[in-house]
Amino acid sequence: MKVLFLKHVVNVWKEWDIKDVKPGYAINMLFPKGLAVELTPDAEKKHKEKLKKEELHKRELIENRHNISERLNGQKLYFKLKTWVNHKVYWGIWEKDIILEIKKKLKIELSKKHIELPDWHIKKLWESQIYIKLGKDAMAKLFIIINEE
Repeated sequence: MKVLFLKHVVNVWKEWDIKDVKPGYAINMLFPKGLAVELTPDAEKKHKEKLKKEELHKRELIENRHNISERLNGQKLYFKLKTWVNHKVYWGIWEKDIILEIKKKLKIELSKKHIELPDWHIKKLWESQIYIKLGKDAMAKLFIIINEE
């Protein structure tokens, strides 16, 4: 009997897998727990439509990631920080500061997980470079320029 699995079970099957199982296993174990449904032509049609939508969505995300990384690549973000008498920075630039500046300047929303800082924060004057990682295939290099206030 062919069944369409509705939930993911680790090391057994994934959600939306189609497998051939014994009828007793399907009737006594899978159907009562809501883990699977019998594969009917209607269910198969819905399954194919869902797979097409997911594939289209993945392609759109990949295209958007590449467009965003092209827009971000090579951009310069400017910050002003207070310094001590001997030009040591009083505070640093964190991910949240970079996110706010990118949102303000380029109208792009990012999260902390996208930003890779060389250290916890940037605490040196002049120019530093950081990387924005939007996925395994989309990365951009930005320049952070810190001046004295």
